[in-house]
Amino acid sequence: MPSDTAFRLSLYLTLSLACLCVGYAERDIFPEVPFIAAGTIVVLAILYRLESRVEFLTIPDANRLGLVVGLMNLIWAAFRITQVMQRVEKSDTNIQHAIVALFGPLLMTLIPAKLSRREQHVGDYWALQAMGLVAVSLSGAMAEDPVCSALIALYAFVAVWSLTLFHLRRTAGIVAPIPNGSVPRAVTGVVSNHQTHSGLWPAVGICLAAVTLAVPVYLVTPRSPGEKLEFGKPRVEIGYAASQMIDLNQAGNLQENPAPAFEVSVTTTTGLFPGLPHDQLWRGRVLRNYSKGTWEASDLPLPGMDGAPRSLLQWTSPHLGPGQVTLTYNVPSSLPGQFLAEPIVWAPDQPVPVASITVNGPQPWLWGGDGSFLWSGRIGRHETHHYVQVWQPGADSDLSPRFHIIDLDPSTKIRPLIQNPVRRAKDYGDTLVNALIHAGQLPEDCRDPVTDLPRPQFHDKIAVAFTRHLATSPDFNYTTKLRRTRKDLDPIEEFLFHTKAGHCERFASALAMLLRSQGIPAVLVLGFKGWESTDHPQRYVVKQEHAHAWVDALIVEYEPAIPERNERPVSRWRTLDPTPGRESVTDPEDDSWTASSRAWLIRFLQNAFSRLAFAQRRWVGASLFEWLERWGPPLAIVVAVLAIVRWRRSRPVAAAHTELLTRLFAVLSAGGYVAQVGDTPREFVRRVSQLLAVNPTTALVAGVPGEWVDAYYESRFGGRELTPERLDMLDAGLRVLKRSLKSAGSHTR
Repeated sequence: MPSDTAFRLSLYLTLSLACLCVGYAERDIFPEVPFIAAGTIVVLAILYRLESRVEFLTIPDANRLGLVVGLMNLIWAAFRITQVMQRVEKSDTNIQHAIVALFGPLLMTLIPAKLSRREQHVGDYWALQAMGLVAVSLSGAMAEDPVCSALIALYAFVAVWSLTLFHLRRTAGIVAPIPNGSVPRAVTGVVSNHQTHSGLWPAVGICLAAVTLAVPVYLVTPRSPGEKLEFGKPRVEIGYAASQMIDLNQAGNLQENPAPAFEVSVTTTTGLFPGLPHDQLWRGRVLRNYSKGTWEASDLPLPGMDGAPRSLLQWTSPHLGPGQVTLTYNVPSSLPGQFLAEPIVWAPDQPVPVASITVNGPQPWLWGGDGSFLWSGRIGRHETHHYVQVWQPGADSDLSPRFHIIDLDPSTKIRPLIQNPVRRAKDYGDTLVNALIHAGQLPEDCRDPVTDLPRPQFHDKIAVAFTRHLATSPDFNYTTKLRRTRKDLDPIEEFLFHTKAGHCERFASALAMLLRSQGIPAVLVLGFKGWESTDHPQRYVVKQEHAHAWVDALIVEYEPAIPERNERPVSRWRTLDPTPGRESVTDPEDDSWTASSRAWLIRFLQNAFSRLAFAQRRWVGASLFEWLERWGPPLAIVVAVLAIVRWRRSRPVAAAHTELLTRLFAVLSAGGYVAQVGDTPREFVRRVSQLLAVNPTTALVAGVPGEWVDAYYESRFGGRELTPERLDMLDAGLRVLKRSLKSAGSHTR
């Protein structure tokens, strides 16, 4: 029979693998879950060792244990949800995903409580398997790397093995039925103790059959146009994030958000305006600090600039030069940000170019001292922020106005802008600089002999070259399907050396670190890129799906100093966008084995069937019809004969099995011996034989029931045909048993 040891081992292995899957999948969402999974697996190992040695809890005690475990999980879940809600504005965490993830630890801890019950019936085993399956399903939704896939595949194999053994033991009547549930009409029994089976090979056969059927179906099934539902990846939409940070460790499929973000209209003094550039950038927020895949804002000021515009109590429009226009913004309060067209243009001794429209008239924004402007006023919760920006589309739209750094020691403010925590970014940047030197675009002595970094006069050329490399190299691809295949590495290092695919935040982050590795100050800028037209010819709408990230590099010596004129070097901010265009969008998974296998199988089927010429298809159809017309009837007759023969051979055997137990149980029932619910045939006759042996009238026939059950096992499961002599001997013994019971009178257990 399927041994108790094999069944218990398969069950505990299945549940342990389910816990292992959850612990691995949720390690990035809740760091304590792997420790919960490890503790649960240890408890399962202890229960496995104790199950056959000690008596487990009664049903009420096990229920109380489950209640305590559930309450502990609820307390932990409430604490975790409170933490998530407190930092939701900071980390942009999706509370729904966190709630779903909390079910994993709950299922893991309830499994040992369920196993600790003394009386296990069919419903308990089904509940345990269901909890394991739900836990593995959660892990599959939260992680999709090869390790998790291998764990799920191993779980599936062991689960099929366990369910196979469970089916055999349930059919044999070893597993107790559900209390107050339906009782099988007949007890079928199990094989003898001399023939034990683990059920492993039937499980292997079922798995191989499923794989053989599922793989071709999977390969020929076209990919769904919809996006896969992701759990545990909070940022699933392309949009301007409300948080003050960017986390490159996140993975998942980004979805476009077509909701409007803000509106902007253009007015000119002449009334003529050729239109905004299609790739217009709208600056929103600057992030400077990077650590372990996370960008955050900083309170440290940027290098100060001279030539400040004037801040007047009563704002008037500045004169920036010919071609200036006025941009009027309507930004809803639901969008946390202040947006300005790049590059932000100002002029010394002129009014600040940005002002908010209030009931008291235009109110100027504050000059940040570093080329930025800030509105310090308050906006109502349900109000729309109306403000204007005087802007001049320049010949070089990637450069800010010329300025001088006025700090006495600018290195203290520039130093944070060249901090590079990604060490291998330096290797990648050095390789690119060496390639520029080899191509003659930089001189061989472009590096400073002391710092071994490029001199400031080459910074602008290097920044533009690095940007062009990321934006045009065929090695890098834009995709909204964000993946983390090497979580042991920094996301930027993984992007540069391994995945080489991602969205704007990864391209911009990589460029910022490459520039910093060469001593070029750089910051990450968040905002929007592009617009959509409206019914009004000079009114535009910017949508959330236009959210974008790019880099601003500080070119300290854009124009070198002229000592004889006592002029300091001129500095400028250079706007750099390293993200490839959307036309280069690719799916990095298209080169996977499954994709190539699917393509090969589809081509094979098309060549074999779909692309046959009409004459070929007609010839194949005629030949097939002719073959079926000739050989179809004989083949059908042969198949029918074989089916009938097989059916007739199996029918007497099945009848013999049923007859053996039916005759024996009828005699024992007439003598007052009735099987209890859940008894196997062997357990029943063993108890009857003990009762018969203590009665002098039936002591001589106490072994007859055991002989009949042995014959049943040998015939039903052993595949042995009972000889006529054996049947005659059994009949003779049954007759003697019947007479002995009749003479002994009525007996009850």
